[in-house]
Order: sequence, then structure tokens, then C-alpha cells
Amino acid sequence: MNVFAPFTGMLLLPDKAPFGSVSPVTLADGRPIATIRWHNWSMSARYEILDPVNGAVLAAGSRNGLGSREFQLTDAWNRPLLSLKLSRWGAARPGTLAVVGGRPLTTQGNWTARQFTVTDEQQRPVARIVNNSPLLSLRPDGLVFELMAPVMSVVHAIGLAQSMRAAVESERGSGVSISFG
Repeated sequence: MNVFAPFTGMLLLPDKAPFGSVSPVTLADGRPIATIRWHNWSMSARYEILDPVNGAVLAAGSRNGLGSREFQLTDAWNRPLLSLKLSRWGAARPGTLAVVGGRPLTTQGNWTARQFTVTDEQQRPVARIVNNSPLLSLRPDGLVFELMAPVMSVVHAIGLAQSMRAAVESERGSGVSISFG
């Protein structure tokens, strides 16, 4: 499967394991599609998206500066793939999502419930991210990413989910943005 091709379907992004810095991303049927490697204790919420078979870096993402509400995703050659700019009032207000080679998209959601929607320029929902972790879990941030329209690739979707997770971590008041997934 080409992880850079437009994608429709569901991705499962489990919360980060309590020990370690690598977690799998799977399709809805459980097949591995990528792996996320976090740079724990990173002030810029850095992570890489890896090929699940050979561990090659497919893309890397981070916050655009300490305390910034802007996130970026680049490919293995440092070419831009995605940028996300969130409102300074949080995800309840629309954020802008630019997928290189794609149309403008908007994000909006609920920080505490960890539920986000992506809409196109006509305000039609094209993707959503929802939390699938049990209430009061020690690992509260398992996510399901559903793409209803082919507006981004698997790599873009994983990068967007990781950026939203980093933003949620910041909203929780952590002084250090620990990437988790």
C-alpha cells in the first residue's frame, strides 16, 4: 500500500506505551501501516513516522517553536507535506490545515473529549479523529482517524493526529510537550 497516496478508511493510533518510544499504527483490520517514534521530553513535540517493515523514516513532524500552535510535517528529504495552524483559543475555534498538493481544510474539535473534525472549503466533513480509550484510563489518548474523503494520505493523517495530540498535551498544562501516540 502506498502510504503517500490519497486514502479513505480508518486508522487506529493507540496511545503511547507507558515504557518506550515506538507505537504501531494499524488499519481497521489490524494490519500494520506505519510506526510512530517519539522523541520523549521534546520541547517541540518531535516524532517520526516509520515504515513498519524496515523502519525507514517516511516523514517527521514537530511544533514550529516552543509554545507555538503551528505544526509541520516533512518527508524524509525535509520537503513540506502538511502544516497545521491552530487558533490561540484552542481547537474549539477553527484551525487551518494545509496539505501540500491538496485543497484548504479546516480543523475544529473538543480538547477534553479529544474529538476533532476536518472539513473542506464548503464545510463538509472529510475526516474525523475520535478518542477510543476507556474513561479514566492510564493511557487516555488512543485515537481512531476516519477519512471519509481522499483529501490526504496515511502519512498526512498520522501527522495531523500527532499534531493534535501534541496540542492536547499543551492544553493539559504540561510544561514539556511529551509526544504520545
